[in-house]
Amino acid sequence: MVGVGQVARTKGRGALGAGMVVGMSTAAKAPEERRRRILAATVDVVRERGFAGARVADIAEAAGTSSGLVLYHFGSLAGALTEALTWLEDAFYAALEQDLDAAAGPVQRLRHMAELGAGSGPAFGDWTLWLELWVRALRDEDARSTRESLDRRWRAALREVIAEGVAAGVFRPADAEATTIRLASLMDGLAIQLALGDPDLGPSRFRELWLQAAALELAIDPAVFRTVRPVRQARQSRD
Repeated sequence: MVGVGQVARTKGRGALGAGMVVGMSTAAKAPEERRRRILAATVDVVRERGFAGARVADIAEAAGTSSGLVLYHFGSLAGALTEALTWLEDAFYAALEQDLDAAAGPVQRLRHMAELGAGSGPAFGDWTLWLELWVRALRDEDARSTRESLDRRWRAALREVIAEGVAAGVFRPADAEATTIRLASLMDGLAIQLALGDPDLGPSRFRELWLQAAALELAIDPAVFRTVRPVRQARQSRD
């Protein structure tokens, strides 16, 4: 990486020196960009063909690179899928943090989490990829570890919103920790049906059922969730 001092010293060397700095900077970014392309290709290939039907060669072709480079970066097809899910999760939580900051309070925040689970998030909305991970986690230690890590991350976000509601006197769960686990697990269960295309469970029904359960768990009137607008819609109207 070119440091600030290196750039400053190069400025006095004319066009050739500047070009060398740009070239070095571009070269430094190339592996990172190639890695990002492979991750995106992994998501597309596994989403389309499933883990069992995907090949490293398919990912390499979709990413415009070689199988050797895919293996160099991730070691295996399983490694690429694990990294791809974590990559999607990072994008998801970056967007979630921004959205929750824009929300008016815990009720709107919880409704937003239901919206994401029902299919409007980059990671949680792609439940087919999660199904692939869950199946692999039954027999693969690395997949199991990844699944546990990602679940802890989601439960922590949910727990924080519930704790905020309790502190504000809006939510009154009998046991906040148990409520967190039950609501997170219910979302997983509903997600399986959603991913399988259950005709009785579309995104709106998913959201409705989950928020009804949340209302029971939190001892509030389920109608309160209908009194707040979706976070992104509300934010767009303010912008």
